[in-house]
Amino acid sequence: MHCLYFHHEETSSRFTFQSPSPIPTASLTVRIVLVGPAYPYRGGIAHFSNRLAQALAAAGHEVLLLTFSRQYPAMLFPGKTQLETTNWKLPNRPVRLLDSINPLSWRKAGRWLAQQHPDVVVLMHWMPFFVPAYLGMLRALRKAARTMPQVTLLLHTVWPHKSFPLTKQLMRTLITRADSFATLSEHITAELREFAPEASVFEGFHPVYDHFQPAMSATAAREQLGLPDKPTVLFFGYIRHYKGLDVLIEAMPLVREHLDVQLVVAGEFYDNEDDLRNRAEALGLGGTLEEEAAVQFFPDYIPNEEVHRYFSAADVVVQPYRSGVQSGVMKVALFFGKPMIVSNLGVLAEAVGEAGYVVPPEDPQALADAIVDFFIDEPEKMARAAKTEAHQYSWEALVERMTAFWTSA
Repeated sequence: MHCLYFHHEETSSRFTFQSPSPIPTASLTVRIVLVGPAYPYRGGIAHFSNRLAQALAAAGHEVLLLTFSRQYPAMLFPGKTQLETTNWKLPNRPVRLLDSINPLSWRKAGRWLAQQHPDVVVLMHWMPFFVPAYLGMLRALRKAARTMPQVTLLLHTVWPHKSFPLTKQLMRTLITRADSFATLSEHITAELREFAPEASVFEGFHPVYDHFQPAMSATAAREQLGLPDKPTVLFFGYIRHYKGLDVLIEAMPLVREHLDVQLVVAGEFYDNEDDLRNRAEALGLGGTLEEEAAVQFFPDYIPNEEVHRYFSAADVVVQPYRSGVQSGVMKVALFFGKPMIVSNLGVLAEAVGEAGYVVPPEDPQALADAIVDFFIDEPEKMARAAKTEAHQYSWEALVERMTAFWTSA
C-alpha cells in the first residue's frame, strides 16, 4: 500500500498529494518516535502507545516515546488521577516533555525530536484539545531538523466525543502538517476523507489487548469479586454519557422478566454517578454489593492486574454507546474470548464480526432482547467465535503492515 507525502498547500479546501521516496534504510530498521499518552499515564490511548512500542521493538525497530509532563490541567480532568499503577516494561523510558498548555514546552519537545533524528514521528490523535501542542512542537521540529522525518498522524478518532471549540479548523490545520495518515478502521478513514478526500491512507486495525493476566473460571472470578455465581453482563471502562450505561440500566428490568441476570459495572465514573445509581435503585436493581442486587458497581479505575477477574466473571460484554468510537474495551473482550452486544455504530458494528450482537443505540428494549437471546440461544458458540476473531488482530501483523507502509512507495 502506498503512503503519500503531503504538500503543505490547499486549493479550494482540497489537498494535493505526491508520492514520497521510501525511508532510506538498508536493513529496514526504522527509528520511530511515538508522541502522545504513554506510561505513566493511564487509559486506552496510553495502553495503545505502550503496546505498539513493545511490538515495534520486538520487530527490531528503534522506538522512543515522547509523552506529557502535564496531559490535562487538573481542573479539566474528571477522574481521580491521570497516572497508571502498572509499571509497563517498555523498550525505552518515555520522555516527559510535552505540557499540553505550555508553549515553551512545545518548542522544547520539537527541538528534542530533532536531536533524535527519527525516520518517523507518529502523533497519536484522539482529542482536538492537544492539537495546538502538536502544532507548536512540529513547528519547532521543522526549524531545528536538518532532515525532516515523515510525520504520521495516527487517528484513533477524528471527531471528539463532546463538542470542542474550533474542532474543524484545528483538524484541518493538523492534517496539513502530516505527511501520511494511519487509521484503525474503515469508519475513521471515512472521517479523515471529509478533510482529505484524495489522501491514500494506511488503514490498519486495533489489535487485541493481550497484556493482562490469563482468564480464570467464571465461578472463581465471581467469588473473588464477591458476586453471586449466576449469569453476568459486564459494562467495563470509564463511565461517560456517550457510553450509554443509562440505556443498559433501563434494559435490565426487561431482561430480568425472563432471566436472573446480574449487571457488573466496572470503571471510574467521569459523570452522572449519582443519577445512574439512583436510577438503578428506582428500577429495583439495587446498587450495593449484596446478594439480591441486580447491578453491582465497582466505581474505580481497574488496574491491569485486576482486569482478568472482571472479564472472567462475565458471560457477555455490553457496549451500548451513543456515538461511534474506536473501542479498546472490545479488544480486551476478544482477548478473553467474550462475546459482545454493541450499538449499531460505525466502528463498533464494523469490528464485532461473528462475536456478538448489534442493536440500535438508545433502545433499551432492543438491548434487552439481545441479552435474553444471547443467554437463551448459544452463548458457547458465540464465545468460540470471539476467540476466533481475536486471532485476526495481532500486534505483529499491524506492525508488519505499518512499517511496510513507511518504507515503501
